[in-house]
Amino acid sequence: MSINCLKLSFVLFSVWTFCGTSVADPDSGGQTGCHRVKQAYLREKIGPVDFVPSEPIYDGDISICFNAATKDKSEKSCCSKSSELTYVSAAEKFLRMTIHSKNAYLKKLVMDHIVEYEERLETVINSSYHRTSQLLIDVYDIPASAHEQALREFYQDIRTYLKMKHVSLYGSVNDLFDSLFPYLYKFIVEGKNSSVHLSPEHIECLKNKRQEINPNPFGVLHYNMSHILNKALSTAKSYLEVLTLLVETINTTDHVTLTSKCQHAVTRLQYCSHCQQEVDIKPCKGFCLNSMRRCLAQLSVISSDWNGLIMSVNRVQSWMNQKYNAEHALNNLDGKLDTAIMYALRNSNHFMHSAQQICGFKTERTPKEHMPEMLPNSTSSEPIKRKREIGGEMYKKILEVMKELLTSLKMFDTIADDICDQQIFYDQDINSTECWNGLTKGRYSEVVEDIPTLLTRTAMVIDPRLVSLKDKLASMRVNLMTRYSDFDYTLDRKHIQADSFKYGSGDFGHHDYTTDDEDYPDHSGDWFSGSGSGSTSTTIDVVIGEDIDETLIATTSVKPNPSGGSSCVTVSTATVILLVLRLTLL
Repeated sequence: MSINCLKLSFVLFSVWTFCGTSVADPDSGGQTGCHRVKQAYLREKIGPVDFVPSEPIYDGDISICFNAATKDKSEKSCCSKSSELTYVSAAEKFLRMTIHSKNAYLKKLVMDHIVEYEERLETVINSSYHRTSQLLIDVYDIPASAHEQALREFYQDIRTYLKMKHVSLYGSVNDLFDSLFPYLYKFIVEGKNSSVHLSPEHIECLKNKRQEINPNPFGVLHYNMSHILNKALSTAKSYLEVLTLLVETINTTDHVTLTSKCQHAVTRLQYCSHCQQEVDIKPCKGFCLNSMRRCLAQLSVISSDWNGLIMSVNRVQSWMNQKYNAEHALNNLDGKLDTAIMYALRNSNHFMHSAQQICGFKTERTPKEHMPEMLPNSTSSEPIKRKREIGGEMYKKILEVMKELLTSLKMFDTIADDICDQQIFYDQDINSTECWNGLTKGRYSEVVEDIPTLLTRTAMVIDPRLVSLKDKLASMRVNLMTRYSDFDYTLDRKHIQADSFKYGSGDFGHHDYTTDDEDYPDHSGDWFSGSGSGSTSTTIDVVIGEDIDETLIATTSVKPNPSGGSSCVTVSTATVILLVLRLTLL
């Protein structure tokens, strides 16, 4: 009897020990409690851990992870309505953080580059200002007190223009030359061994009437300067505008409105497996693709315009390096100004009389010792500290940014797929049976839909901010395509139609643009090599190009018969020579 009692006691003790161990071991396959769900809930900081029941329960209010109203009350889970709502918030946060992390590197790269590029331009502007001021002081004897205000206003206009504000750079260049002309006039007269005292009235007159002087003291060289500066800075400005819009695009997508339907889909994808105590299982790849594509399909609305804008900015970057380089233009402002002033000095005899007539004053001259007998030779004098051209680290950075932007093509079409490609979060085997399919552990059997199918089949709710952003991207893209097409646009000729341009060593008329044949630049680019008699006058059309200081395009025109007749016929100089040779041979 006692032996049987001992046997019974041992059996009861064994059963009690086994059951106690099973309940206490959280990793036991037979666990029925929600301990592991609580641990995951706490670890991921989803919400108050008390929202997760300690034991599976039936909560009839659950409607997102499953429809509790259609289930039998005996079908319990480790979810309550409170924990389900916190899962929804966690799902939205997860998706936003995922989108943000996908774009974070590109966004930071572009933002940092904008700051670096703006700082670089500011450095070049300051350097250009100091070199130009030094040129005027050292070479042309124009004191800082006379030119400082005009020069500062000119460079401030450049800064203002680059800050996306409207400034007429043509007007700014004109104002600069207007302000410098009175002192240039004084310099010209002083170059004849005399000292000139200009009254404030004289200075104001020369400044205000400079553009009325015929021929223009600076020819078209100041127009060339303003043209190149305008095109170069507008290219830099466009580049900054595009980069700023790209950052705005990324910011908008980071904060895109996620519909409740989207939030619920991501909740089922990421967290509803917890209800069935499946805390370590990964969602199926197909389940992820369908959920994320349906959620983020609205981003594809801006995809084509984003892609087109990236290709357009690639063209702008090419122009920055080749045709219209802002750093190069700014670094050469002192040289352009020097060339224009030298041109005026060499041709001063042609406009001095006109200047004196317009302003109607006589200069008072007093002897001045040791004045130079000849024009300053700024090209042979000690060179002003040379400038650092674009290239090196800055251009490498531009190329790095451009390379990264090119990799972002179609990023808004593929962002859902990129998210689901993260092996750490999602099962990558499309046919896996060991993943969460939205209902249980097993293979995901639904058809995976692509973005175009979703857009045509589903009534898509699109964030109004994306619609507005799409318009901005499209507008910027069209703007860049117009400004930076493969067709090389020429300068507006309206800027020179109202001005006289005369040069040459021969006789000058008062109404026609004239030159003699020896005044065309030779192959060395020397503008001042002409020595002809001026007996033959040729009417020319002046066309300003990218670097027209050293290039003049001229056509010989046959003027119309005063008594009537046909309109002008333009023939090239080469054609005239061939006709003369033929007549000679005959």
